[in-house]
Amino acid sequence: MGVEPGPRLRRLELAILGQDHRIGGARRPERVDRLPRRTVRLLGRDAALDLVGRSLVESPVVTLVGPGGIGKTALAVAAAQRARLEHGAWLVDLTEITTDQDVPQAVAAAVRVEEGPGRSLSESIVLALSSLRALLVLDNCEHVVDGAARLAQAVADGCPQVRVLATAREPLGLNHGHERLVAVPPLPAAGAGADLFAERANALTGAAGTTDAVREVIEEICRCLDGLPLAIELAAAQTVSHTPQEIRERLDDQLGLLVGGRRTGADRHRTMRATIEWSYRLLTAAEQDLLQRLSVCTGPVDRAGAAAVAAGSGLKVNDVLHRLVQRSMVAAEPGPFGQRFRLLEPVRQFAAEHLAAGPTAASARAAHTRYVRERVVSLHDQLTGLAEAQGVARLDELWPNLRVAVDRAFACGDYRLAHDLFRPVCTEAARRHRHEIGQWAQRLLEQAPAEERTPAEDRTPAEDRLRVEDRPRVVAGLIAAASRYHVRQEPAGFDTLVRQHCDPDDPVARHLRANVHDDYAAQIHTAPPALAELRRLGAEDLAAQVEVDLGVALVFQGQYARGEAQLTPLIDRFRSHGPPTLLHWTLMLLGFSAAFQGRRAAADQLFDQALDVPLPARTHSPNQSVRAQALFRRGDRRAAYQLLRAHVEELLEADNMHAACVVMISFVAMMTAVARFADGARILAFLDTTGTLDNAAWAAMVADARDKLATFAPIPNGSMILDQRQALATIGNTLDDLLVEQASPVRC
Repeated sequence: MGVEPGPRLRRLELAILGQDHRIGGARRPERVDRLPRRTVRLLGRDAALDLVGRSLVESPVVTLVGPGGIGKTALAVAAAQRARLEHGAWLVDLTEITTDQDVPQAVAAAVRVEEGPGRSLSESIVLALSSLRALLVLDNCEHVVDGAARLAQAVADGCPQVRVLATAREPLGLNHGHERLVAVPPLPAAGAGADLFAERANALTGAAGTTDAVREVIEEICRCLDGLPLAIELAAAQTVSHTPQEIRERLDDQLGLLVGGRRTGADRHRTMRATIEWSYRLLTAAEQDLLQRLSVCTGPVDRAGAAAVAAGSGLKVNDVLHRLVQRSMVAAEPGPFGQRFRLLEPVRQFAAEHLAAGPTAASARAAHTRYVRERVVSLHDQLTGLAEAQGVARLDELWPNLRVAVDRAFACGDYRLAHDLFRPVCTEAARRHRHEIGQWAQRLLEQAPAEERTPAEDRTPAEDRLRVEDRPRVVAGLIAAASRYHVRQEPAGFDTLVRQHCDPDDPVARHLRANVHDDYAAQIHTAPPALAELRRLGAEDLAAQVEVDLGVALVFQGQYARGEAQLTPLIDRFRSHGPPTLLHWTLMLLGFSAAFQGRRAAADQLFDQALDVPLPARTHSPNQSVRAQALFRRGDRRAAYQLLRAHVEELLEADNMHAACVVMISFVAMMTAVARFADGARILAFLDTTGTLDNAAWAAMVADARDKLATFAPIPNGSMILDQRQALATIGNTLDDLLVEQASPVRC
């Protein structure tokens, strides 16, 4: 029929030709790596699993509803592992966020999507997932139900092959009949409930089994707990110090005293509260005190964090924490830097209510903020030094607690505290695309006092003093916000921010505007006064970034000698003192300078040095494109195509269009070399429309290809590429074709 196969069919052909083990025969299921591994058995949920599986086939959104502690998360994870969708599943735990507006941020972080230019974060998520066949699990939606509902509705409307599995205490309430509710039932006391109690108790006490009489007592306990798995586990934890008979007697008494009080008034909710209250009443006064103080933490903390929030309490934190873990009131889990501790969310909320009603709430929150502030200050030295990778990993671990501390500072109107909390890590906004830092920075700028924007001749002496005090805050806010607008390629938005919230003639603002606009000539002119101002303020970490930016501007402005003179001394400094990211960027820039001048051997040597620098996860870098070009020049075309194809997929998934330019230029050079002139010409024609090749340095990179393509027929209007995303998709399809061709057997 003259119809070309689509990308999915071409990938299937490639898999067949490559004898992919997933094709035909006894297919081996792919392991889902984006879900936690269940370390304990899921008891009594076979029927529920079957129902969830059928519901996911029939409805785009399935919501597991039930009271806290009913086992919704465990059931959702098991159902997701059983689903085995082609592109896998993501689990997004919403307990670490505080507002409806944070839901897209949490989902974007889990699926590695960034806000694209001209679209909201939710729209970027939908765009990234629209072609996938996958499952998105939104866990613990009850405190952000409106935000979760909006996100789920957007995915249901825009992603026909994606399924959403949500857990909440109430329906999301979606439109158009998109939501199927599955009520998670309690465990039968005489069956799975008693089995769960016995299994957890035996694991703690080492008992080999139970007598019939003890089994009857356990079943009675499970009936009193209404079959709630969390309540059963909390009760079983008490077997380290109580017999089942003692637990039953005390439980009966506590439940009779603590019926009611939940917001919904549901019986099971009251039972859950009673269960947690009962477990709480079994604790000593010291254990209750520490549990309350730990409730100010969001996400896991290490022992130092637990000790910090208990500062001044007189508690023996290690001993008390150990007992809380034993009683399952605190969960202990391994982390990259040692054991971490966290409160299960129902327990944390319960403990937070008791904290708020007592006299220690303010001191606990203040202690938590001090702990977070001390941690980010210590991380600053790592992030700006040789231990950058460890600093990034530790910041990942601290992030939920940093977020809640910053939000608390903003809520209290303490903007200097908010600045002090994120200022030590604000360089991460550009290096690892932590756009949340940019959002905090913008909030900070929006609170800048009016005198910051008042002309000097109109300010009073008092206003001048306040302006000096606020100056570091404004500068840090500008730099962090600028990186966000730069990556999103929205220079007009940054112009508006500067115009509304600071002096446009500010030396740092002028330089950042030039940077966001990629105006290299202006950057060269504005960098020296910006550097002088940053050094006057003692912001050496921010000054180092401007030094590299100046090198970028000089190289891409064609002032190669000046650019190399600017960058070369930085190599020894960054190699000796860090951070590795700036060393990597500096070597890359020197490599590009050599390549632009036709010094290929020198360029390859510099690129190889840059690629040898170990980088933290998620670092922004053109290294994949550079590595693919090197493989191509060395004759390993298949490996080059595979690497560039994977990089294209990463950029599309993250909606990172800022990094697309290097990919397109690499692709044009490769296609011209293998006589795929039509493919190369189409991407080159698109680059001409973007203005990228108005820059002499980039134009030099495709000069040879342009000469070879000069006689190629013009691209028909109907086949012109309209935007960078379409260009990347086109490149990906072509690379798929090339990989298929290379895998095809030789025919006689």
